[in-house]
Amino acid sequence: MNGTVVARVRRILAGHSERTLVHAVDQAGLEYKLEVPSDALRDLRPGQEHTLTLSWALQPVVSSKPAAPPAATPTPLPSAVDEEFMALMSRRRGASAVGQIPPAGPIPSPRSEAVTSMVDQIAQKLGIRPTPG
Repeated sequence: MNGTVVARVRRILAGHSERTLVHAVDQAGLEYKLEVPSDALRDLRPGQEHTLTLSWALQPVVSSKPAAPPAATPTPLPSAVDEEFMALMSRRRGASAVGQIPPAGPIPSPRSEAVTSMVDQIAQKLGIRPTPG
């Protein structure tokens, strides 16, 4: 697709930036707005009438290689998250690090039978091996 546009310049807006806006309208009433470097229009005299002539072409982008996707942090697999959760849940009480060595011998538990059975039920529902004792 390509074409040529001839349009009457309606206004030129220059500000404090290095860009200037050229606003033009063709005979069919279609508007064209184009930003150009301000230096390109520095010799333009105010009050003169101008015509904007545009030649354009639309072409498909041809790439020799596909664009690389943005680098993202990898999302862990659900099974890895489950394993990490299970490791945290199976740690002994008071262990602050995963690699910490548990104290030797059984830890006395002040739990009653009712509390122990409730803990075992929750552990079973979560898929955690209940602690012996």
